[in-house]
Amino acid sequence: MARAPAPDVLAELDGLRGLARALVRGDADADDLLQDAAIDAIEHPPAGDRPVRPWLAAVLRNRWRMDRRGRARRRVREDAAVAGDDDAAPAADDLLERARLLERLAQALVALEEPFRSTVMRRYLDGDSAADIARACGVPAGTVRWRLKAGLERLRAALDESAPRRAWMAALMPALAAPRVPALVKGAVVVKSKSMLVIAIVVALLAGAAVLVTTWPRGDARAPSTQASARAPATPAVRAPIALADHAHDGAQPPAAPDPLPGQGRATVERVALPGGALTGRVINWSTGDGVAGAELTFAADGGALTIASGADGGFALAPPAPGRYRLATVAAPGFLPYAPEWMHSSVHVELARDRRVAGVTVFLFPALDYYGRVIDAAGAPVAGAHVTLLGTPAGEQAIDRSVTEWTTDRDGRFTFHAADDAVLEAEHAGARGRARLDGGVAISKQLVIELGSLAARDQSITGRVVDGSGAPLPDVLVRALPARDPASADDGSRAPAFATSGADGAFALTGLDRGRYDLAAEDDERAPASAAAIAAGSRNVTLTLVDGEALAGAVATRDGAPVPAFTLLVYRKRGAERALVVARSIAEPGGRFAVRVAPGDYQLIAAATGWAPSPPTEATAGRASITLTVSAGATVRGTVVSRADGKPLPRARVMREAIGGGASAQPANAGTVTREDGTFELTGIPPGPVSLTIGAGDFHPRIEAGLTATDGATLGPLTIALAPLAPGETPTLELVGIGCQLAPDGDALRVVRVIAGGGAEAAGIVAGDHVIAVDGTPVTDLGIDGSIARIRGNPGTTVAIVIVRGDRTVPLMVERRPLKA
Repeated sequence: MARAPAPDVLAELDGLRGLARALVRGDADADDLLQDAAIDAIEHPPAGDRPVRPWLAAVLRNRWRMDRRGRARRRVREDAAVAGDDDAAPAADDLLERARLLERLAQALVALEEPFRSTVMRRYLDGDSAADIARACGVPAGTVRWRLKAGLERLRAALDESAPRRAWMAALMPALAAPRVPALVKGAVVVKSKSMLVIAIVVALLAGAAVLVTTWPRGDARAPSTQASARAPATPAVRAPIALADHAHDGAQPPAAPDPLPGQGRATVERVALPGGALTGRVINWSTGDGVAGAELTFAADGGALTIASGADGGFALAPPAPGRYRLATVAAPGFLPYAPEWMHSSVHVELARDRRVAGVTVFLFPALDYYGRVIDAAGAPVAGAHVTLLGTPAGEQAIDRSVTEWTTDRDGRFTFHAADDAVLEAEHAGARGRARLDGGVAISKQLVIELGSLAARDQSITGRVVDGSGAPLPDVLVRALPARDPASADDGSRAPAFATSGADGAFALTGLDRGRYDLAAEDDERAPASAAAIAAGSRNVTLTLVDGEALAGAVATRDGAPVPAFTLLVYRKRGAERALVVARSIAEPGGRFAVRVAPGDYQLIAAATGWAPSPPTEATAGRASITLTVSAGATVRGTVVSRADGKPLPRARVMREAIGGGASAQPANAGTVTREDGTFELTGIPPGPVSLTIGAGDFHPRIEAGLTATDGATLGPLTIALAPLAPGETPTLELVGIGCQLAPDGDALRVVRVIAGGGAEAAGIVAGDHVIAVDGTPVTDLGIDGSIARIRGNPGTTVAIVIVRGDRTVPLMVERRPLKA
């Protein structure tokens, strides 16, 4: 009998994904090549103490060469490889235990929820490639890869419930070397002996389990010694809540009790006796501030992935056996929208250090609220049987794990759906189409109306290549296409973004586009971002060049010099009054350090950390490597949110700072807080200067509250903020105090796009097309659009000094602030 492979052989296999991608085109083909190489490795494991990684790399290359010689000869070799007699017969008890284990595997496979069950069965039991499954299901290949990964994790968890992981791994390994593998019982599968597909699923289960147990490859400088590894806590199985007591023997402590101010707790760094360091925190509900129990968090690294689950209070603990760099790849929980960007393209980065723990990190999940859609025709009549499709969201954070994305309207033209903020939905019926965006007003009223009309089909695409500075192709680069908006146009923002990942030859294809123009951006951690503005849909051979660029590096600290170990870094390209966001990255690192690569030029950096006021905008030129971004305590605003109708307090109302945004939904730069059951709130970390708050609650009109000035350490309030209830069927409108004009960056000025009737701007004679160059004596090039708007806000009846340019004239004006609805 051929020898079964040791776990480290399977662990090394996933570490060779980069080589597989270099040999073939795309992740789907790389998965197929790795699978074939795994079977070869199982049948002919290395002899003696031969190093595993070089041997397995040779197997992978040989497997690739064999595939190129033709499928017919490949089948002959595979059949010949499994022919022959056993050298020894296994014990009867071992055979019985193996049969029972295969039966449990079959039962777990049948019990696996969709779409994971069908994806796993088609890949490993029917022999379809990941690319084939993606085409058949009409989903991106990244979605198939994530479903396979999640499905296998769930199968491993089911086997973990019946036996310790090492026990069932040992029981399954002899089955891999058997010349003939019996079909799984219960009629769950049909085995195709041609490709040894039962072996394939067992390989996948063991390989993933081995990667979880032995994350770092042999010889890696970051790997701990054998003795240290033995003391390290075992990686928790998927779906198993973190048992904090499991870490007591090696220095880990339970996460802190839930912060009385949801989402505003400060992260800390602590010394612990853990060879791989640790990250602890809580997953909380964005809408309520409560902990989310049973949320699954997957942290991915080049050497594998770790999936852990939150406990009853939402607490989680990541404590791998060795330090390393991870990305928060996915976060998911029943009843919540997943955080699941394209695989390995998450903007949440974690770097762990030996004997250091970053504690108190907050991860947000948004509840999957029921929204109510209605499709109507041009006359306002309901349209039954309309087909509605979710086109996407600006951030692409549900790229590999979407819930239902298609619906059909009932006889009243209605449908119920779940989607993230700013998602775009399209309805089609009898050749008529319409689109609508889930904006803030819809999110409050929960009512989305799509009107059908003569909208053109989304039948356009943009294709091109991503290359480096020498012209060599770059694979696995995320390319975004965001609708290019002309501030002077009447674009309602209902065009959807698109995303693609470049293949092995650097090629990308952005599909399902409208016939307008799009701004393209390509991102890669090791190089400066690239962009191309206003590219017409239908364009071909667009080249996006990612140059090495220059570093912007430094650290985030408090005023007394202590590192801030968890923060969101925002890097803006400064062009006159415009602040174009080029990097938004959430970072957890014990020393508070950061390093990003950008193109040559001048930039503005801001660091935002929960519980702290964001750092003041810091100017830096590309190449600067000693930047210090200093956060401060800021001010605290206290108050109560009530109903204007009856004065009753409004629980769970969201209170946030206006303006600054950015970052992933899982760790936004501006998290805000929610009111308690009695309607009270405390919002910390208000930066010095004018204060503007946005307040929203279900079934009420949102409001912006301004007119306060913050200083470090001050407490503002208590405020009483009254929200007006929505009348039945009423569309929400934003209540605010301002001068009444919409502004957009335009060179060294802010262009007046629209003037609101009845506002102070109209009364002062400001018209669309005017350019604002200063607010209260400060040039808008220094303030940016966010800083300018903050100064324009204020109390009703007060005035603000505005300087405008109209043609060749410069006109100073005093403009009254008035209550407005927008």
